Amino acid sequence: MTPLRRQVLDELQLIGRATQTQKSYICFISVFARHFGCCPSTLGTPHVREFFLHLRRIGRQPATLKVYYAALRFLYRDVLHRPEVMQGVPKPKVPRQDTLPALTHLEVRSLLDAANSPFDRAFFSLMYATGLRVAEVCAVQVGDIDRANHLLHVRCGKGGKPRTVPLSDTVLDLLSVYWRVERPRHPWLFPSPCNVSASCTDPTLRWADAPITTRTMGRHFRDLRETAGLRRLATCHSLRKAYATHLLESGVDLRTIQVLLGHARPETTAIYTSVSAELMGRCPCPLESLG
Repeated sequence: MTPLRRQVLDELQLIGRATQTQKSYICFISVFARHFGCCPSTLGTPHVREFFLHLRRIGRQPATLKVYYAALRFLYRDVLHRPEVMQGVPKPKVPRQDTLPALTHLEVRSLLDAANSPFDRAFFSLMYATGLRVAEVCAVQVGDIDRANHLLHVRCGKGGKPRTVPLSDTVLDLLSVYWRVERPRHPWLFPSPCNVSASCTDPTLRWADAPITTRTMGRHFRDLRETAGLRRLATCHSLRKAYATHLLESGVDLRTIQVLLGHARPETTAIYTSVSAELMGRCPCPLESLG
């Protein structure tokens, strides 16, 4: 490990960045260094600008460019203490999709009904029922479930912040059925599957000693969307957004939703709680009231 890589990793751990964030930053900074074939400490603004032009030419998406920008800004501002390097580099703009209506209750139901395995149905049902991020659901351990008090303890929240969310009887019953059928391997509630027959009942053979990955569940959700015939854009994160929106429509106050989602700022929660297409469809037309 190079001294700079060690320095970046130490600084990320010191400020408590999530493990996935650490991996992304290290990876993207390494790509930047390999592109020029030298240590980033010897590079400056012209090199960073050239690098971003290269990323655009090879078709990197705006969301990816945004992470590259965050990683390099962290490198030059917080590690190398040269903030002026990034001041001359425009921050990539990501097209916002927050104005799109949230999934309707019917769309969520069709997605969950399309799940052809107890694993997918339990995973995505838990995500919608609690508003957890996909990475948070992947990291749930069996011991995090407090059945007596109908609670789920989220130990691996974004930024390392723990929180607690409620679990209804319906969710607990669904998880119980899933547990009896799939027999996931401890300690993970949703472990990665091994390459063995689905009829295998031995959890030490069927399940790996590691949680399912977010990338795998992203692929599962895309399959689910196709099976359900959902035409508009939706990702795993759409279930979290639908959770927030549907709570707001049912009368839950914004502050409570903020706590349940684990947001530090109410402004972030306000972005999530868009008006659903279902509610839009029930709005009266002013023209019809003219007679």
